[in-house]
Amino acid sequence: MDHVPFMRENGIAAFAEADRSTGVIRVEKIGSLEYWSLFQELVLYSDADRLYESTGDEFPFRIWGQGEIGCLVSRITENLAAALFFNSELSGKAQIDWIEELDKKVRALYEGAD
Repeated sequence: MDHVPFMRENGIAAFAEADRSTGVIRVEKIGSLEYWSLFQELVLYSDADRLYESTGDEFPFRIWGQGEIGCLVSRITENLAAALFFNSELSGKAQIDWIEELDKKVRALYEGAD
């Protein structure tokens, strides 16, 4: 799936898709981040299971951050998770509201996925 239009529309620098059924993490990068260490920790130095499980057990998504770098990891299906990396100057409630909306948008990309 080509995520580039979605990424451009939503200010996403990197998009990682983790498929636990195949063990594959697919990455698309169109932008730049001030720091890549969060991306490295969650994607490059990880595997599909760990990225999927990084949301924890209680929530369908989790927010990670490092300075002005943010990451939304959303559990899409039983075996699929998406991690979206972005630069953000938002904070507090404004950032939470934006990320909740972003989670809805990324889920809409996968409607009908198994």
